[in-house]
Amino acid sequence: MWDEWRNKWDNWRNIHEKIDRLHKLGGLRVWILHVLDHGPKNGVGIMDSIQEHYDIINDMYQRRSQQVGGNHYAHHFRKTMKRVPCRPSPGSIYPMLKKMVEEGLIEKVTDGKYDLTEVGHETIVELFGASQRDGQTMDRGAFAVKNVLKEINSYVSFLEDIKKEKLAPHKEVIGDLSERLKEIEESLADE
Repeated sequence: MWDEWRNKWDNWRNIHEKIDRLHKLGGLRVWILHVLDHGPKNGVGIMDSIQEHYDIINDMYQRRSQQVGGNHYAHHFRKTMKRVPCRPSPGSIYPMLKKMVEEGLIEKVTDGKYDLTEVGHETIVELFGASQRDGQTMDRGAFAVKNVLKEINSYVSFLEDIKKEKLAPHKEVIGDLSERLKEIEESLADE
């Protein structure tokens, strides 16, 4: 029991440390690092990529919110998303690029494009656990499944701690969920 709680605490602490690091770096820095992980770009290319990635992520977030309602991490996501407009202006991008060059996160290469330095690359791996450059591309489907299962496990732990009389009115919903999970498990037997 103690090991289970310690693992949960460690996972929670690691997630929050990453979120804190993201907030300290600031939304625009994170976006720039993210899009440059896909390859060198000039300032306009960075603005275009940020808008494209923002639109995709925002769309996914909106769909998830409609399906599930918010969750604890939605608060952090909204906080980070608010920090950067969907298309940053040249007045915000170019000063930040200059600052990031000075910080050693990126460099301006000979063709006028910006690229990640080793420090920038290490920051990407530290924050996201993978890098496009290393061929460690994150399997977003596997990543999502892993996180959903962790979240379900946390909720089940919560339900296990609730007094039976508080759960009794929800017995039918719990049974339906149990059946659905059982069907998923049985469908895997064929794999």
